[in-house]
Amino acid sequence: MRVVILIVVAVVLLVGAGGGAWWFLMGPGAQKTEELISQINKPEPVFVELHPLIISLIQEGEVTHHVTMQLTLQLYDAWDKDLTDRNMARLRDAFLKEMHSLYSLRMVRKAGFESPLVQKRILEICDRLLGEGVVAEVLIRELERRQPNAA
Repeated sequence: MRVVILIVVAVVLLVGAGGGAWWFLMGPGAQKTEELISQINKPEPVFVELHPLIISLIQEGEVTHHVTMQLTLQLYDAWDKDLTDRNMARLRDAFLKEMHSLYSLRMVRKAGFESPLVQKRILEICDRLLGEGVVAEVLIRELERRQPNAA
């Protein structure tokens, strides 16, 4: 009689474990399990703040404004911070070139210096220089806008 009870208990445990494995690995609970695991393993974002960029706006051969911008790169994880730091000079140079060309356009000046178009173009530069999947988002903030002194 003991042997029969042990066999029944073992079969019930095996069926329960198999049903649970099927539910969480292949069945309806698989999607929820995958989402939960991805949330647990999601790395903390890292923010890299660049030194302020000063862009001179030129119209008809004259400097009309000096705009000081603060760029912050949000990286997906800390592993890419070293790569970003090593390429900081290249990034700053590319950002300055792109912002000078963008801010010369009237439509960009009217949309604002922190417009989504500017953010998109800066993110494309990051993808090109650092590789795709390194920078998650670019945060742009205008610190100061001033007119140069008249001579």
